[in-house]
Amino acid sequence: MAGDAARGSGEGVTSATATRVMRAACRAAGLDDRDTELIRLGENALFRLGSVPVIVRIARSVEYLSAARKEVAVSRWLAGEGFPAARVIEDLEQPLVVDGHPVTFWHLIVDAGRAATYGELGAVLRDLHALALPDGLELPRYSALGLCTATHTPTTTAGARYVRRSRTSCQRPSLMIAGH
Repeated sequence: MAGDAARGSGEGVTSATATRVMRAACRAAGLDDRDTELIRLGENALFRLGSVPVIVRIARSVEYLSAARKEVAVSRWLAGEGFPAARVIEDLEQPLVVDGHPVTFWHLIVDAGRAATYGELGAVLRDLHALALPDGLELPRYSALGLCTATHTPTTTAGARYVRRSRTSCQRPSLMIAGH
């Protein structure tokens, strides 16, 4: 099952390991793991439970425990604000750690049947950025343009000017956006 290993990590998670961890986590949480489907194996392993509309998310290693805790805290904050976002199962202590893997439980999000419009997405982002972070929750700063890099050599003078202008604008501190 080495082919099942999550790529890009020192210690990949195989489908067999993820399944064993999911079953142990479900037992610890009092959830039925019968008829469970592995829906993703990558950065995390994601399982859809067959008995209840729940997603079980398993991180690669205990190194991701702080990230899992932050995800749970953000989910609970946004739920308290009534913000439309993924929700953790509230009546469970989360995250669990099973065999060195942080495990979280989420409500299944059912596909609404249509993609959101750009206007709807913009309104959701505006509402998100209008929220005040609660005390004790710190999120990293995010630079929307910080990932700008020129990966191709411009073939025209106009292209070269655009790349220089883009590099300059991507480095301006005024373009930094506080993360929340």
